[in-house]
Amino acid sequence: MINTIEELQLENTKLKNENNLLTGWISLISHDTKQIFGNLKWIIEAHDDNIIGKEDLFKMLPQIKKDATKNFNTAQDTSDWLKTQYGNFKPKNENINAFNLFEQLQEEQDSKITAKELNFEFEGDRSLELITDRTLIHFILNKLVDNAIKYSNKESKIILNVTKSDREFILSITDFGIGINEKNMDSIFSFESSVFAGTMGEIGAGLSLKIVQSFVFLLYGKIVIKSKMDEGTTVSIYLPQIDK
Repeated sequence: MINTIEELQLENTKLKNENNLLTGWISLISHDTKQIFGNLKWIIEAHDDNIIGKEDLFKMLPQIKKDATKNFNTAQDTSDWLKTQYGNFKPKNENINAFNLFEQLQEEQDSKITAKELNFEFEGDRSLELITDRTLIHFILNKLVDNAIKYSNKESKIILNVTKSDREFILSITDFGIGINEKNMDSIFSFESSVFAGTMGEIGAGLSLKIVQSFVFLLYGKIVIKSKMDEGTTVSIYLPQIDK
């Protein structure tokens, strides 16, 4: 009886979070799409009316590219999230080697890691096998590593630590970058949270952690963030051990 109540409470919390995510997501996409197309319309009309010349137009291209990249990433994240919302999606229980997952992340993020001269390190048992959904855990860790890179200082390091307790797997991503102040920690999973540029000017729509939280809930896990300004951030994912 107690287990049934706990399961219902967990399911209710998951539904509430997904509903809040969907509502906020629609609002954010609507705002960002309107903004970028409004800016493009203004630039094109200003050029057609000879208000700005070709030289000024070319100077605006880097910002146009940045805005377009931000919106493309939002669309990609939206697509990934929607795949979990239709067709009676259920996470799969698959055996995944933790170190192989680290190597895959390292390869995919190589250009960004190299650009900041970072060291990406693995800590834990290299033979440890996780039992979870491969697609979801890859998305979760990839977004967390991407965020860690974004807010890391040049020539610092990022650590993926994987451990196993009696009841759960713990996967932590630690960076030694700019950190998060207490004021922003309280709203970090909401759409009211601020969006900050990375240490090399990188910027996104602020969706990553919201989607990560949604996917962690799909795996019946929890996410914990600890951070200090100018010292860095650790994001830990706790996943229950599941019998395959």
